[in-house]
Amino acid sequence: MGERIRSFHWAGHPLGRPEQWSPALRMALSLCLHSSFPTAIYWGPEMYVLYNDAWSEIPAEKHPWILGKPAREGWSDIWDIVGPDFERVYRGGDGIATYEQMLPMVRGGQPRETWWNYSLTPIRETDHSVGGIFNQGNEITAVVHGRRERQAELLRWQEIFQRAPAGITLLRGPTHVFEFANDAYLRVVGKTGIVGRTVTEALPEVVEQGYVAVLDSVYAGEPFIGSSLPVKLDREGDGETEDRILDFVFQPIRDSGGAVDGIFILVTDVTERAKAESDLRIMNWQLGEERARLASTVDAEQRARTALRRMTESLEAAVKSRTAELTRALEAQAAAMDRLRAAFATDLIFQGFMDPQGILLDANPTSLAAIGCKLDDVVGRFFWDTPWFTETPGVSEAVRHAVQQARQGKVVQNPLAVNLPGGVRHFLFSVRAVFNARGELIGLLPEAVELRGGAGPVVA
Repeated sequence: MGERIRSFHWAGHPLGRPEQWSPALRMALSLCLHSSFPTAIYWGPEMYVLYNDAWSEIPAEKHPWILGKPAREGWSDIWDIVGPDFERVYRGGDGIATYEQMLPMVRGGQPRETWWNYSLTPIRETDHSVGGIFNQGNEITAVVHGRRERQAELLRWQEIFQRAPAGITLLRGPTHVFEFANDAYLRVVGKTGIVGRTVTEALPEVVEQGYVAVLDSVYAGEPFIGSSLPVKLDREGDGETEDRILDFVFQPIRDSGGAVDGIFILVTDVTERAKAESDLRIMNWQLGEERARLASTVDAEQRARTALRRMTESLEAAVKSRTAELTRALEAQAAAMDRLRAAFATDLIFQGFMDPQGILLDANPTSLAAIGCKLDDVVGRFFWDTPWFTETPGVSEAVRHAVQQARQGKVVQNPLAVNLPGGVRHFLFSVRAVFNARGELIGLLPEAVELRGGAGPVVA
């Protein structure tokens, strides 16, 4: 950029030749060009643009055209947003810093959602008047999108876990703060309002029982599985504890770097089953004693055997019934997950999933194969800007309109012809909204079934 600035035709520019520039501008430009951080200078009332190599990636295809241009012209796509800040710094002389600012920059001929942290600092002349603005900043679009995707993924899993018949909770951090707890878990502990509190705060009665020490061990990386463990719980909140028997699974959760940052807990209350098993053992012992006492006569022995068999069958039936109920519930949950995976992996339907703004989050293998792309090639882009539609004139706008209608709760279904790598193909295309249990929009589901000769879906 130093070479570009030196070779620029400044003689015909309002700033004039560099040797005529003020000492303040020359000093600021020296700092700018020698900085490895993205830096730009906006000089004079028109705020003519000068910048370094690191900043040259920010204007994208406007580089190097934007060199020497007035800021209002160079940033016409976002001037209504940033312009007031520039004017305030230039006129008022006070610097500002902005964090996580969304700027709809035009890139590739289309407005794109971009996110930025940047600062604007006045550059003062020797008479202390403001001669220009020193601008430094960096793009954080990937960070914002990554956080948004993680939140959407967490919401999807929370919806699944919330409906699970077994108790599920998620702890975060070394102090084991409740981040999520489904209704089944709240029924087990007999508490509400525990999210955001530590285990010690929400369930102080388990501390002396050693369970917080177990959680510390799990947070250190050791999973824990417990079967039929006794736990005293203050389920009524009156200081009186109740004995419960629980099955536990404590599983450490690791972040992208492999470090443990939370614990996943699956808990099942088996108190009634344990009581039935205990009653069965006691009954067996009692009947054994009775049988020994009556062993002196054949009649007494026969009565004892009959009583033992009947009582054993009754108690075993009760235990088997309860166990079968739990097994069916877990099998139903597994079957539901299998059906969802199988439905998304179909070869007959093109399927995907968007966030409420229309940004693609997922797509099934069949739809990706049709355009010869990998999932990473299309995820994070507006759905209508993906290769399924961009090669067919007018289709991107039609799909964008369909997405807008679906966001309003309408089910959109239309025939659609698109140019794909294999040629023109005809589909019955639909988009519908996906709501959670509270009626909140959490995403959009696009689907397409290929048509043969306009007569209906192709069945293979």
